[in-house]
Amino acid sequence: MDGMKAKAIRYFLEESQEKFAKRIGVAASTICAIEKNQRDITDYIRAKLVRIEAGLPEEFDLFYDGFRKSV
Repeated sequence: MDGMKAKAIRYFLEESQEKFAKRIGVAASTICAIEKNQRDITDYIRAKLVRIEAGLPEEFDLFYDGFRKSV
């Protein structure tokens, strides 16, 4: 799990950084820093993101492939 995948999950869910931060239980500034690779992902945040990703439909894989290529 890295900042790009975290951002892709947020985009796929169509959530703002603030809403996504509330879902995970951190500040919006933390999400911003993670997405810019300015902050490491803690085990707590990684576990939350993995749980969220596990609940996403299969379409997320295709979305993520396109997301990575567009960056």
